[in-house]
Amino acid sequence: MSPAGAMLDGLFGGSNLDKLTKKECYIELIDSYRMRVEDDYKFACDNHGLYAGEDPKPDFARFLDLAEKRTGLLPGWWNKENRAACEAIGADTFKENWADLSCAVEKHDIIKHYKDNTKPMKLRLLAEKVYGQRVQGGL
Repeated sequence: MSPAGAMLDGLFGGSNLDKLTKKECYIELIDSYRMRVEDDYKFACDNHGLYAGEDPKPDFARFLDLAEKRTGLLPGWWNKENRAACEAIGADTFKENWADLSCAVEKHDIIKHYKDNTKPMKLRLLAEKVYGQRVQGGL
């Protein structure tokens, strides 16, 4: 994690996934992934998943693979069944599903949905923990 990320992580309390309900945890992971895909596209010209015109589910599965390798990141109750439930929520393309992986999300969408101006940063920090690095690239 970058030094700035470590400082902000302390301010925002880390991932806190273990303090959420299971469904909230799944959506937090999905939104963290979607925010990262947007940031990789916008800031690093790195198109993957939906932004590369691909089915986003395999790319999200890789995100979860990495998250599962990070000691202490996921809640203690996380298992294969919970992973499958998380992936199912992301794969649900019902038009009222906020967490649809096939829908892009931008910073303003996150702020509007959560009514929290700090939520994009929190999601970015979670993705940084999963990937082990911040978005690469620079403007």
